[in-house]
Amino acid sequence: MVGVFWIYKQEIYLKCISIDTVKVINNFIDSDFAHYQIWDEISLQNKDFYLYEYEDIPRGRVIYDVENLRYIVYSNDNIINSSEAKKLIIEAFNLNESNVLFQYDMHYKIFQAKY
Repeated sequence: MVGVFWIYKQEIYLKCISIDTVKVINNFIDSDFAHYQIWDEISLQNKDFYLYEYEDIPRGRVIYDVENLRYIVYSNDNIINSSEAKKLIIEAFNLNESNVLFQYDMHYKIFQAKY
């Protein structure tokens, strides 16, 4: 599965799609989901979310690298350095732990809520 996610109070909120249904572009498989576009849908899943904008909660993206046959999870330091967060992502996206690269991406830096 590939897609986007948020982690809030040790729970994961996500929108994902099977890699079998997505076109390969430049040796990567990624969803078309944008955090800002699906925030209204995701925010209905937790009563606290009305307090936040989509970029206030730790978030990230899972893509698939076709050339290296592995998943890449892009996120911020809070998530990349948390074994609990990594476990949530691996389980939610049904990934093989040995086949996942967690990569820091400044785009996902947050200034509000923390994992």
